[in-house]
Amino acid sequence: MWSWFDIIRPLNCALSAFGVIIGAFLVSPVLTPSLLLAALVVFLLTGAGNTVNDITDISSDRINRPVRPLPSGRVSKRNATIFTAVLFVSGILLSLLLNNVLCFAIALLNTLLLIAYSTHFQNKVILGNVAVAYLGSSVFLFGGAAAGNISLSLLLMSLAGLATFAREIVKDLEDLEGDRQSFIKKMAFRVKESFGDRFRVSRSGIKLRYKTIYAILFASFSIWLAVVASVIPYIWGLLSEAYVFLLVPTDAVLVLSSIILIRKRNYRLVSKLLKAGMYLGMAAFLVGAIL
Repeated sequence: MWSWFDIIRPLNCALSAFGVIIGAFLVSPVLTPSLLLAALVVFLLTGAGNTVNDITDISSDRINRPVRPLPSGRVSKRNATIFTAVLFVSGILLSLLLNNVLCFAIALLNTLLLIAYSTHFQNKVILGNVAVAYLGSSVFLFGGAAAGNISLSLLLMSLAGLATFAREIVKDLEDLEGDRQSFIKKMAFRVKESFGDRFRVSRSGIKLRYKTIYAILFASFSIWLAVVASVIPYIWGLLSEAYVFLLVPTDAVLVLSSIILIRKRNYRLVSKLLKAGMYLGMAAFLVGAIL
């Protein structure tokens, strides 16, 4: 039974559901039945997305993650496919119960994008990063839509999306450094197309298809854009002064991550700083909306 929970990555699903609650709390800090239903919708769709990702990655996971439910044989590919369909359909149908056109539209769009990401976008340069950034940050928009006001949640989604986009690029760079030698061996055995659109093989090893400096500039630009845009909620009077107290350390962490990325290229540290910055940013929005 645990295998069915394991394949959806329940912690990841729970974090996405919590993002819905955060998005709604920016409108009204009240835990209503409709909000819990919205969180359940996102939990189910996230689980479906994780499962379809495991299905498409089963070949490479036999090498990289052999203990996962599919490569280990604990769950068959056929049963996983049926389970994925049930999760997607359940999430979409439950979104109809919210009686909110925008919630249904987001649920349907995200379902299509989750499938498209696993089958087509996962290893596309930039496009895959954009897809992850949108999917990860759209939970805030979904929460705001469920609560009846998307103004603040849309801003939080934009800032989180920019930070996530930068972090995804940094993670690409981090993976490249860590897998440079071992990845050639993996490709020789199993992986044929998984990384063809993102990496190339040369005599000196594995390289990104685009120059590393371009990736760093893309990520840095996204970080600084998030920093500049972060003051908008306060300037527009959407959040209280309490927002500023947490915004200052948030932006400081983001700026520091950009400096380290450019000067030191310590990708692992930058990834952790960006993650910390995103959590601080979410806290800043909540504090600014409630106080």
